[in-house]
Amino acid sequence: MTPRPVFVDHALSARIEAAEAAKVEALAREVAARVPARRAAVAVIAGGRAAFVAPHTRISRAAGLGMSGPVEARDVEALEDFYASRGTAARILVSPFAHPSLLARLGERGFRLDSLDTVLVRHLAPAAEVHAPEPAARGGVVVRRAAREEASAWIAASLSAFATPDEPPPDGADIFEAGFHDPGAAYFFASSTHGAVAGVGAVYVHERIALLFAGGTLAAHRGRGVQRAVIDARLAYARDAGCDLAYSVTEAGSTSQRNLERAGLVAVYSQAVLLKSFA
Repeated sequence: MTPRPVFVDHALSARIEAAEAAKVEALAREVAARVPARRAAVAVIAGGRAAFVAPHTRISRAAGLGMSGPVEARDVEALEDFYASRGTAARILVSPFAHPSLLARLGERGFRLDSLDTVLVRHLAPAAEVHAPEPAARGGVVVRRAAREEASAWIAASLSAFATPDEPPPDGADIFEAGFHDPGAAYFFASSTHGAVAGVGAVYVHERIALLFAGGTLAAHRGRGVQRAVIDARLAYARDAGCDLAYSVTEAGSTSQRNLERAGLVAVYSQAVLLKSFA
């Protein structure tokens, strides 16, 4: 079934940014409960959430600020204090539909643009309206949901999929394992016909919108349709969960973006990541 066109406006972006904020908050709360030594925390600022799970990591970030109205200087000062007091840079995701005062206040306080990521969206038809299954997985790839007790295996596969020769894996296995206890998140394995783990992916559901994240393929299995199979499985999961919208955020022009577009997601806007260091 061909996905219907996506019209992007403030309301749609507000749903996306609310899901981002809910996800970072949920992870921080799970880490706080299960790994207290990490001193994870969450703060409500300017209608969004600032989350801390560990210093010097991209998943310690703020999201959803400025989507419901103007942002004051004191809001950005509170954001700075939240991260500076925990010994890490302040990182914030910014939608182009946020109130213009957010970028103005961040600029006044010395935040700089760190990256521009691509947000891709697809409407999901109700399960009853789906007349044909998603395209079959290529090369006999089998996708299944990971059980909670498989968290360590999933994390190991994910770290391997995202590993680069010049950068050691991040020290965050305990953080990701805590994320397995978030009731809004579901994790998936993709395996080859021989049973070897070929890839991973995850999805987070919040108020009928699904965020596809952490999709990765192990090096030995790339180019065989693994990610397409994982994307299709997560879209089906989101539809069964009652979602009417799915989205993902990727590096602009990446292989991930190409795979998502082939699965019917459409690039709708760039999400800015702004950063301020205190060292």
